[in-house]
Order: sequence, then C-alpha cells, then structure tokens
Amino acid sequence: MSAAAARLPDSPAAPPRPRTRPARRDAEDRLEALRWPRRGPVCPHCGSRHAYRMVCVRSGGVRFKCARCRKPFSARRGTVMERSNVDTATWLRVMALYLDDSGRGLPVRVQKLCGVSYKTAWSMVRRLDAAPDDPVLAALRRERGSAPAPAPGCASRPFHHRLP
Repeated sequence: MSAAAARLPDSPAAPPRPRTRPARRDAEDRLEALRWPRRGPVCPHCGSRHAYRMVCVRSGGVRFKCARCRKPFSARRGTVMERSNVDTATWLRVMALYLDDSGRGLPVRVQKLCGVSYKTAWSMVRRLDAAPDDPVLAALRRERGSAPAPAPGCASRPFHHRLP
C-alpha cells in the first residue's frame, strides 16, 4: 500500500478556528452601544463627551477617564448594574429575560439559565423592578419594540396579599 493510498482524501483538514473575542469584551461593547448609541461616552460628573478609553490588560474591564474633569467612570455608572459584582454579559442576559416575561418565577429561571445563585437572581430582578426607567433597559425596550415601562408607583408584577 502506498503512502498516497493510506491518506484518506475524503477527510478534509480541520478548518481553522475563527478568532473570537472574549465574551466580556463583547458584552462591554454591547453595553456601550446601548448606553451611548450616538457619539460615544458622556461623563456622568461634568457632561463632557471627551473621554479616554482604558482597558485593563489582566481582566479586560473597560473604564473611561474624562478629559475635562479627569474623573474615571464606566458604562455601568447610573444603571442597575452599578456596584454589582455580576458580570455584564450575565446582566444583559437577565435584562433580555426580564423583557421577555417578567412574571412570577423569574428569579428561578434566571438562576437556571444564567448560572447564578437564587439570592443573586432575586436581587437582580428586584433591581430591575425598582428601576423601570434604567437607560440600558430603556434602550433594550426600544430595540425590541416592547411596551414602555410602567408608570412610577405601579407594580410591574402582580402582588398578592395574604389573607389572615
């Protein structure tokens, strides 16, 4: 048997793996596009549109530094994601679930689909319930063509009182 016959012509070489960006960077880019859709970041301290983008080499986290007031900020500032240890990709997934159906049992679905604890899922859903006018949530609503946020003071989910 010759070497040419031993090689199988039917099996093509494995296709090269496409270079993919890390999920964290994709989520940060998506958050920035939702937060500032037109002309880039706006400083929450002074309102300037001139900011430097800083990317952490080790973690891949993105922060901005205002060129005018020199204060750092991130795209999470002023949203329900501010001061949260949950990563941006998980928050965006939870927001999509919330917009699809914010009925009963949402924390359990978030726990199962996103891989977070029930306590974290409950806390995330409560934050979303408490902030119907969140800028990222509003941008996702506009993008999906969903109904507008409920009026302030109206519960987005029904509240059932216990009878004694």
